[in-house]
Amino acid sequence: MQIGITGLPFSGKTTIFNALTSAQAKTGDFSLGKKEPNRAKIKVPDPRVYDLSKLYNPKKITPAEIEYIDVGGLVKEVKEKASEAEFLAHLRDTDLLLQVVRVFEDPNIPHPEGKVDFKRDITNFEFEMILLDSDQIEKRIKRLEKEIASTKSEQGKREFELLAKCKGFLDKEIPLRDFDFSEDEQKLLRGYSFLSLKPQLVILNIGEDDIKKREILEKEIGQFLKHKKTSVSSVCGKLEMELLQLEEKDREAFMEDLGIERKALDRIIDLSYKLLGLISFFTCNQNEVKAWTIPSGTVALRAAGVVHSDMEKGFIKAEVINYNKLKELGSVQKAKEKGELRLEGKDYVVKDGDVIFFRFNV
Repeated sequence: MQIGITGLPFSGKTTIFNALTSAQAKTGDFSLGKKEPNRAKIKVPDPRVYDLSKLYNPKKITPAEIEYIDVGGLVKEVKEKASEAEFLAHLRDTDLLLQVVRVFEDPNIPHPEGKVDFKRDITNFEFEMILLDSDQIEKRIKRLEKEIASTKSEQGKREFELLAKCKGFLDKEIPLRDFDFSEDEQKLLRGYSFLSLKPQLVILNIGEDDIKKREILEKEIGQFLKHKKTSVSSVCGKLEMELLQLEEKDREAFMEDLGIERKALDRIIDLSYKLLGLISFFTCNQNEVKAWTIPSGTVALRAAGVVHSDMEKGFIKAEVINYNKLKELGSVQKAKEKGELRLEGKDYVVKDGDVIFFRFNV
């Protein structure tokens, strides 16, 4: 999974990036002309992987991973630089956009619009995503018109009609994620990686004085955000980055004093999985305990293919037990004795937390 961190300049994107990844990227670099994004992979802190490893004592423990990509400030910089295509490519390659919105006040850090107004910034960001997608569609439609005129391609006609439909939505300033496209339409759109089609997580970068009213802020912005596949959370980026410098015991005490129940990383990962409709299942043996990330609704046959293509080709059955039941019983052997290890076929819909042993023959 790749998550692109973006937003207006001076919103604290790199601070949030550091807070999520424990990286030490220099803040302010993008304002000084840096072009390449900061990148870092983190292991998803899923305690289930480590609980399962206690039952197996494997040689290797492999949690799921997320890559965060911290891209330079949007939006004006994009239009002023010749590197627009490269800049957009970094965003288009991601699965989800994490929009950092400045809420904190700091007279030493100027706001590009003159003053802090997070509702305005959220609206402007959405509008820019729509404009960028609209420009991309216009260019493609012009090429398609020429192709269809010369080749009479039915595929080209279908693509043209779908893009014209999307352009109609965008002209009304409606992001593409607000519409439910058919499976065939989704396939046609996939290669474009439209920005307004991507799920979006709005991160309110608050100051320390705002921590106690974060729930009020989140509720206010949640009501303001009218679009589908859009969520909001608040993070005091500066404080979260400072917390990383503390020992675990001191960190927990400090968080308790401030009324922070969960680390920003945990909250943002949970919201990201929900926005993308993702779940986790696990494979376990003496060599490795591993977490796998799949879309909700995936059947056992496809889940087997995620582990290895041979498992999908030679799929016979899946032995399944949910993590909670396995933890309660203490071992797969006891699960078998209790009749809790189920045999499922290829059409079984995998549930979050399933531990699966695939039977296959190639």
